[in-house]
Amino acid sequence: MGKSKASRKAYGTVPFEVWKMNYMSKWLLLFGILTCVQSALCLAADRQIVNITVVADQTKVNGEPWDGLPGLSGGRGSVFIPLPNTNAPPDLAICIVRFQSEPQCLIRREADKQFSFCQNSYDCTFRRVAIPDDPFGLIILDLDLQRHDLVDFALLTPESTSGSADLTQLEEEVRGHVERLAPAFFEGERQRRKRETLVIPLERCMGSGRACKLVQSELRMNWAD
Repeated sequence: MGKSKASRKAYGTVPFEVWKMNYMSKWLLLFGILTCVQSALCLAADRQIVNITVVADQTKVNGEPWDGLPGLSGGRGSVFIPLPNTNAPPDLAICIVRFQSEPQCLIRREADKQFSFCQNSYDCTFRRVAIPDDPFGLIILDLDLQRHDLVDFALLTPESTSGSADLTQLEEEVRGHVERLAPAFFEGERQRRKRETLVIPLERCMGSGRACKLVQSELRMNWAD
């Protein structure tokens, strides 16, 4: 009763402004959460930053070269046919696969082409890679112009979660990404991929002097500065 018209207007406006700010804040928070969930680089989920070194074997497990023309050489007979390099090193790339997420592949892109950060090299170090606290998949590729080759794939399990996570669905997702990124061309390769998936404790590969031998490569990791 004793409040003036002006004071009643001010009293009624404040709650609306506060409500509006709260309303907008909630939507911004929700947008941030959804963006974080959908982004492969969400720092809230990736508190660990590591350097990952991959060292590929000198040839594929079947003895064929990584790049070039398998089973061919220039020859030294009466007719010499010049051929391109038949045993070029691979063009390595890696993909981190989080549960229910698209893989984050570390590839150098130029226009519509994909290149390795370490072209024609048996080893490559990928620096400051964000990895999740939970188990994740690692896919190692040899990039080619038309069809990428699979080097290796594995599941890596941090010590704190190695016994608490169900790896079955993660393995299924990793295998699906493998077939999409590097389809198997020969029957021998299809059979090789049916092997049991390697599940490796992260700590086994982490630190100076430590390495994990995969099928066609070796994996070394250390904490980034």
